[in-house]
Amino acid sequence: MSDTISLPPVALPPIPLPPIPLPAVSLADLDAVDGLVAEVRWPHRRVDIGALIELGHGRLVREGEDGPALGVGLWWSFDDALARLGLIIVSPEAQGRGLGRRLVEALLADAAPRPVMLLATRAGKPLYDKLGFVETGSVSQHQGEYRGTPHRDPRIRPAGPADRTAIAALDRAAFGTARPEVLDHLLAVGRAAVLVENGTVAGYAVERPFGRGSVIGPVVATSEDDAIALFDALAHPGFLRVDLTTDATRFARHVSDAGLAFDSASPVMVLGNAPEPSGPQRIFGLASHALG
Repeated sequence: MSDTISLPPVALPPIPLPPIPLPAVSLADLDAVDGLVAEVRWPHRRVDIGALIELGHGRLVREGEDGPALGVGLWWSFDDALARLGLIIVSPEAQGRGLGRRLVEALLADAAPRPVMLLATRAGKPLYDKLGFVETGSVSQHQGEYRGTPHRDPRIRPAGPADRTAIAALDRAAFGTARPEVLDHLLAVGRAAVLVENGTVAGYAVERPFGRGSVIGPVVATSEDDAIALFDALAHPGFLRVDLTTDATRFARHVSDAGLAFDSASPVMVLGNAPEPSGPQRIFGLASHALG
C-alpha cells in the first residue's frame, strides 16, 4: 500500500496582469509615434502624424513609467455626436500580451458616451467584434501613379475663402455632424474644388499631400458622376490615393483605369448609434481612414 495521499487540486486565483502605463499623447511624443508607424510600415509622413495628434486625443502604451512606447491609439471627437478611433498600433514585438485590448478599452472610456466609429485592420477586427462593434460597410483603398486624362467640368472651380460656409454645411450633412477643426485643417493644407449647380455649391473635394504622394478626399457630392468629376478636377500626375466607399463601383473603375489600383478593403465598424447623413450629398471618398 502506498503512503502517498492524493489531494484535490487547488484552484489558484488568476495572476493579475501588471499595470501598463497609458499616458496621454501629445506632440512631445511625436518621435515615439513616428517610430511605431515605421515599425508597421504605414505610409504616414511625420507631418501627417503630427496633424493627427494635434486634431485629436490619444494614449501611448509604455513599458513602465519611463520605458519605451509599445503602442499608440488616437481618437477624434465631433461635437458630442461621434468619436472616431484610428492610428491604433501595438509594436509587433509586444503583441500577444493583451496590450491592444487594454489600449482600445482606455480609448473607449475616454470617448464615452459618444458612439464610436473606426476602420478596422484585418488583425484588429476580431478584437472590435468582441468589444461589441458592428460592421456597417467597407472602404476600399486605391493608389498608384496617376495616368488619367481629366475631363474638366464647367460646373467645377477652385474653392475660395467665401466658400467655407457652404463647404461646412455640405460636410456636416454628409458626415452626419460638424467637424470644423478637421475641415479647417484640410482647407489650410490642401487644394479644394467646389461643384456649383444653379449658383449653389452642391459638392466639394480636397487634394492634399499625404503619405507617398497626395490623397484626394473628402469627396462630397450628390451623385457618383459628380464625385468622379470632382476627382478629375483635382487629379494630377504623380502618386495619388483615394479611399472610396465600396458601393461607389463606377468611381472605383474610373480611378483604376487612371492607374490607381485597388490595394485593400477595410470594414467600417460602429459601436453605438452613429449619426446619419441628413442631406442629398454623401461622402464618396474619405479624408483619411482616421478622420472619415
